[in-house]
Amino acid sequence: MQNLEKYIKNHLEEFDSGEPDPGHFKRFEDRLAEQPVLKPSGRDRSLLLKIAALIIILITVSVFVFDFATQEIKERFAAEKRGSELPVEIRDAVQYYDNQTNTQIATLHKLAANREDAGTLSASAVKEIQSLDATTDELKKSLAENPGNEHILDAIIRNQQMKQTMLTNIISKLSQSIK
Repeated sequence: MQNLEKYIKNHLEEFDSGEPDPGHFKRFEDRLAEQPVLKPSGRDRSLLLKIAALIIILITVSVFVFDFATQEIKERFAAEKRGSELPVEIRDAVQYYDNQTNTQIATLHKLAANREDAGTLSASAVKEIQSLDATTDELKKSLAENPGNEHILDAIIRNQQMKQTMLTNIISKLSQSIK
């Protein structure tokens, strides 16, 4: 630090000059004249603004088209669902019978594990249940064509009851033969 102070004190006249050397401003002006003149790019800005506006318009149109298309698809699915949807009471009954069927199938598989000939009986029962489920699906399609038709609703319930009755009979026969 002392070396710096010493240097400044020894060269004080070089630091105190208020004006630059003569000809400094002339050299500066000459260098500025040699530089190429850059024009403001107002045209480039307007082109960029036009492109940005076009992109915004395209995005907006895309959003509206997408919204319209999805709304139309939603309405189609809602219309299809409205026709094929079961009333709450029927839906609850079908769910109850399906739960009962699943429980009985588990019991049937346990009983079939204890006997060799029960495996074929169990397999045929599962096939019959699949057939009844396919019939239920057809009935639901018919209900979609004829919403509120009481005969179809009754047929769906009877179909579910048949599954439970069939499984109950099979289980009782297997249980009796094991004893």
